[in-house]
Amino acid sequence: MDPEVDFYELLGVAVEASEKELTKAYRVKALQHHPDKNRDNPDAAKLFHDIKAAYDMLSDPQLRSSYDEKRRASIAKRQRQDLLSGQRKRMKSQLEKDEREARQTREQEKARAQQQMHDEAARFRDETQRDEARRDRRMREHMQEDETIEVDELDRTVRVRWDTGIYDRESLARIFAVFGELEEIVVAPHSVHARKRQSALLVYKSVAAAHALMNARVSDPEISAFDRFWAAGAEPRSVHEISGMKMPSASPRPPTNNEPVGDSTRQMRIPDISAIDIRSLPGASMSFADFEALTLMRMRLHQDTLAK
Repeated sequence: MDPEVDFYELLGVAVEASEKELTKAYRVKALQHHPDKNRDNPDAAKLFHDIKAAYDMLSDPQLRSSYDEKRRASIAKRQRQDLLSGQRKRMKSQLEKDEREARQTREQEKARAQQQMHDEAARFRDETQRDEARRDRRMREHMQEDETIEVDELDRTVRVRWDTGIYDRESLARIFAVFGELEEIVVAPHSVHARKRQSALLVYKSVAAAHALMNARVSDPEISAFDRFWAAGAEPRSVHEISGMKMPSASPRPPTNNEPVGDSTRQMRIPDISAIDIRSLPGASMSFADFEALTLMRMRLHQDTLAK
């Protein structure tokens, strides 16, 4: 017999039923479910046997008392389980609700951070355009006075460093082009001897764009993951001149034989060496810092040559 079967329910009587009520109920059930009257039911014999066992148990006072005690304990246990199940369901529901709210909060914060980054980038683009216009105006004024503001390539170069992640020219351009048009990107080649910290040089077409990047305060993780430095080691003199601050003017340099009059800035083109396998070159053990220092040294030498 199934231990979960309730004898009182099987006989169809109340828990407080008397012996006479038990006997009457047993006779009715026995006649109703007798195998001879239910030949088409294969479970009739088992059900008849269970009815007989239930009557035998409940008709004996001692057996009935023991059964009632076990029955009450079983009912109490089931009620506790139902209560715990309900509590677990409520806790699960609350946890799911908290998780949804936390996820929504994270998404909203991420959206706000992205919007803040785009707004700030737009603001810096506007500032860059205004700075470019002011720079052009000042340059025209100086050209009329036979003076020239030289914006050397080194002054428009920003050095960035990062610890984690792999960035190539395309990915760096996607991240930093929001501050202005890039003229060149030089990424230190990968080497088996390279340190974990990596670096690159970003050459903007305008010093205002480089200045916008250096002064950007954004919460976007892609920007904040990079350390930014002026390639020249300090804020260029041209930044102060473009912004309108009074500083001593640079002495104009006479044009060379091969240089048009009025164009006193010769562009130094930096070759794309990001795809070169440094391990195949002499000095393959050069670190990122050494590579970067060599590039900056060449740029400074070019600047000194222009100043002579």
